[in-house]
Order: sequence, then structure tokens, then C-alpha cells
Amino acid sequence: MMRQPTAPLGSFHYTVEVGDTLYGIARKFNTTISNIRVFNHIPNPNIIYVGQILVIPESPAEAIIYTVQPGDTLYSIAQAHGTYVNNLIIFNYLTNPNLIYPGQQLVVTASLQG
Repeated sequence: MMRQPTAPLGSFHYTVEVGDTLYGIARKFNTTISNIRVFNHIPNPNIIYVGQILVIPESPAEAIIYTVQPGDTLYSIAQAHGTYVNNLIIFNYLTNPNLIYPGQQLVVTASLQG
């Protein structure tokens, strides 16, 4: 069984409501679908149900959601946004920091020392 990661800023519970999608929930709480899936072991992001209680990892208030572009690296993303590679790893729960892909969404924090 996979161990749930620890959210650096903590987490909270959210109960799925009628009309909710993971995309909408991620946007509402300034996080990514991937992060929600990691904390809830959701195999299919299209299947959530009303009444389901999700653990939502907190993102820093000033964080942005960045979509990885072809040729991006964690280093180039960190440089472009004035943050640290370690923050990208920590706030995106990346198990392999060398493996990011175009279209992937990442929580990008300010330059908090990570």
C-alpha cells in the first residue's frame, strides 16, 4: 500500500458535491488534479462521487499553477518563477524529479526556502 505523503502546509478534508470534478476542485483550492490523486489514491480522475471525502493538500496562497511546456526542466521552471527546485519537488510530491512532461500541471510557489 502506498504511503500518503506529508503536506508541508497541512491538508484539509473536502466533501464532493453535486457537479464537482477533480479539475474544478483543484482550481477551487489552487492545487492540481495530480496532487489530489496522490493524497486520495484515485486511480481514475474521472470517477469521484457525491459525498466522497477528499484530502486536499494546502498550497501556499501565492502559488500559481504552471503547465509544463516542451523542453522545460524543474530547474528552468524554478529559474523563470524565482523559486527553488526543491519547492517544486515538495509541493508537487514528485517521486522522480527528473520525470516531468509537457501538459503536466505543477504548483509553483514563491521563493520559500524549501
